[in-house]
Amino acid sequence: MENKRIYKIGIVEDHTIFRNGLKMMIDLNDQLEVILEAENGKDLQGKLSEEIVNDLDLILCDMEMPEMNGVETVRFLNQKYPDIKIVILSGHYESTLILKMLEIGASAFVPKDEKPNEFYQTIINVIQHGFHYNQHVVQLIREKMLFGVKEKRAELVQLSQREKEVLFEICEQKTNKEIAEKLFISVRTVEGHRNNLISKTQSKNTAGIIVYAIENGFYKVDLKNQKSWD
Repeated sequence: MENKRIYKIGIVEDHTIFRNGLKMMIDLNDQLEVILEAENGKDLQGKLSEEIVNDLDLILCDMEMPEMNGVETVRFLNQKYPDIKIVILSGHYESTLILKMLEIGASAFVPKDEKPNEFYQTIINVIQHGFHYNQHVVQLIREKMLFGVKEKRAELVQLSQREKEVLFEICEQKTNKEIAEKLFISVRTVEGHRNNLISKTQSKNTAGIIVYAIENGFYKVDLKNQKSWD
């Protein structure tokens, strides 16, 4: 029987009691293991050894922290360690905050009162697919699209037919291997298209190109039947 891979998680949170509780909850899941804890972004910087960086799959990051807050931490991680995925934790589930964090490179946004099963699913989805947007976040993206449609359409880049096909499959939460099999191309070719999409749309990561796809009509989400998004 094949062993499941254990995903390595880091927590950046300044409240000790909440951080300890979060670690205990994560460690209860047999697919997840916390290997790094930090009080804020500055503390995190001092703990990111080469060994830790090579092991880390995802960092859970609080928004409001002393010395170096969530925004500064996300920007630092995306610049220095772009392969580490980031999920934002916050007690404030505000529209402007969510959209800002997605724009600067976060892959998902989780309220601190999230249910455990949904919390676990968010982490797994981000690690495996590069993003996780629940119904509320998708609705925010669509509202942003409606209110800023003229500006967005003016920025619309030219995508090849193959890039559009790959983009659609990414939005369907397909892995590179699954996309390659469906489109009869190599995994390396899929990776190339994914990287081109990120570059062309000036996105920070896979989550960013999902936002772009929704905003510009390349992917439509049915909020009444949204199985692939939440």
